[in-house]
Amino acid sequence: MRKLREVFKLDSFRPNQLEAILATLSGKDVFVLMPTGGGKSLCYQLPGVCEDGTSRGVTIVVSPLIALMVDQVQHLLRKGVDAILFNSDQGQDVSREARSRLMSRGSKPKLVYVTPEKLHRSEDFRSILARLYTNGELARFVIDEAHCVSTWGRDFRESYQDLDRLRVQYPKTPIMALTATANEQVMMDVIDRLGIQGCTLLKQSFNRPNLFYDVRPKSPKTVLQEIYDFINQKHRGQTGIIYCLSRNKCEEVAKTLREQYKLRARHYHAHLSVEDKNRTQASWQSGECQIIVATIAFGMGIDIRFVIHHSLPKSLDAYYQETGRAGRDGQPATCLLFYTYADTKILFKLIQESETSSAEEKKRQEDAVRAVVQYCSNESDCRRVQVLRHFNQAFDSKDCRKRCNNCADGATYIEEDATEMAAKAIKLVREILALDTSVTKLHCLDVFRGANIKTIRDKNHDRISLFGAGSSLSREQGERIFNHLLWVGAFREVTVANRAGWNTMYLQV
Repeated sequence: MRKLREVFKLDSFRPNQLEAILATLSGKDVFVLMPTGGGKSLCYQLPGVCEDGTSRGVTIVVSPLIALMVDQVQHLLRKGVDAILFNSDQGQDVSREARSRLMSRGSKPKLVYVTPEKLHRSEDFRSILARLYTNGELARFVIDEAHCVSTWGRDFRESYQDLDRLRVQYPKTPIMALTATANEQVMMDVIDRLGIQGCTLLKQSFNRPNLFYDVRPKSPKTVLQEIYDFINQKHRGQTGIIYCLSRNKCEEVAKTLREQYKLRARHYHAHLSVEDKNRTQASWQSGECQIIVATIAFGMGIDIRFVIHHSLPKSLDAYYQETGRAGRDGQPATCLLFYTYADTKILFKLIQESETSSAEEKKRQEDAVRAVVQYCSNESDCRRVQVLRHFNQAFDSKDCRKRCNNCADGATYIEEDATEMAAKAIKLVREILALDTSVTKLHCLDVFRGANIKTIRDKNHDRISLFGAGSSLSREQGERIFNHLLWVGAFREVTVANRAGWNTMYLQV
């Protein structure tokens, strides 16, 4: 409490912060699932400056976002906390000084921020960790944005697969994993890969009541004019992030907003030079830059009033993570997504052209894109209900309080009795499970609607008696029936690990 007040100028904890801090100070592994803006960073920064507890010494923070790490280190230094950064963008002098401080007998930094790539590729850094561990000076490993262990590790990015070495090489050092984005499948992936079974598990509601979710049809010819009108009419002079799929699109959108619409916009992506990254970051922090047009490589600041998706997100996890950058101060903010099915062609092409992903992984990624399409095309169900359902959280649409465009548009809907179709869906899934116990919800839905898909034919699921029983329904109607059957308990999804150690959600009756 003394450190909380003196260093961080706070008087109290937010939900689950104190529990996470006490657990890691006791030397326990911890998994923290906390929405963006919930205060994840304090869960490891405060223990990092506390001298007492079972685990003491240097806290190693592993994070994939260099911009976020730079921001946090600068923030800690201003508070008088001894923190340093190791990354590929640093000059040799800075790296040499950081290394010297960790290897010397004098006082060590409290927190060391490092990328997974540095941890994976640098033999020298691993030798530093080994020495700290041997001397009892390694307090804990913190895996920030821990969902990347699943979503990126699955895509065979070696640095994320390699994080399982931490438990093997430093068995006595506790691990804390934190994320704002993890459904049951991702959570089990992270726990299994990091070897933290039996960890202290702290979860919060995924609901962000201050965010307004809005999905609009996208016209490539007018989308930039619509973005300008939205910013000019509702968020003039305020800060925001626009997410695009590619680096080229980021640069193109930022340039048009700057030159044609006179907005203070800059682009930001992983392939910028160090100097350009630093300039963009400095102009953002000073207020000179109002809008950042970015890939997933950027996402900091607590007073962001809007997040716009110019391109379709790759998954609902990515959508939740990126929209979560808005309104971290708890004040109202808007999340606007421009949707056209044509954007899926780019995503499906990127997935299929991947040389590192297995056929199973490509199928999982395509299903994730289809889940986003389902979300965008569902114009009747509360957007909040849909997002939270993805994270296995039940939510009453009345509690949305018209904070999404579906609840706010005031449309009138006609109720229909779907009992007969629901009964057929249950019988169909039973028939499929008699042939194959490892099927996903989306696969069963495709069989229900009579889709002419190779995976269905290969499994002979087109020969079951109820194949195509729901062919008279639109895809949205079929999806709503299956989702409702999940929530009333007729169906359930179970997490099953494959031979490679990754988890998949399979449907059961």
